[in-house]
Amino acid sequence: MKRLVWVLVLSGAVAAGALLQPSARADDAKCGAKGQPSCPLQGWMEKNMDPATEKNDLKALAAAFEKVAGWAPDASWNSGDTSWQAIAKEGAALANKGDMAGAKKQCKSCHKAWRDKYKASFRTKPVPAK
Repeated sequence: MKRLVWVLVLSGAVAAGALLQPSARADDAKCGAKGQPSCPLQGWMEKNMDPATEKNDLKALAAAFEKVAGWAPDASWNSGDTSWQAIAKEGAALANKGDMAGAKKQCKSCHKAWRDKYKASFRTKPVPAK
């Protein structure tokens, strides 16, 4: 009987340990690395902005820029020459005018201004639901 109790206790401990093992989640510091899941904003961009750009879907790209304009992770990022919001709003305006090349330039401007800072401090931050 003692042996059965020990087997059950050990089995329970092993099962609990398996449930508590960290899974590959976007909040993992390794998200975005090769072989790892995308980080939240990265995944959203891959699902929304990349296809719009690849399909030359300016309407979808403009809508994506409009959403991203409100997603600056820090209010201070919406001021100055490289304002997150201003870059995204300009990208939306260019897409609405039919200027794909200009819109893509805004993508690059945002990445140049904010990508490293975002990855350093906010890479695991969930994207807003709306």
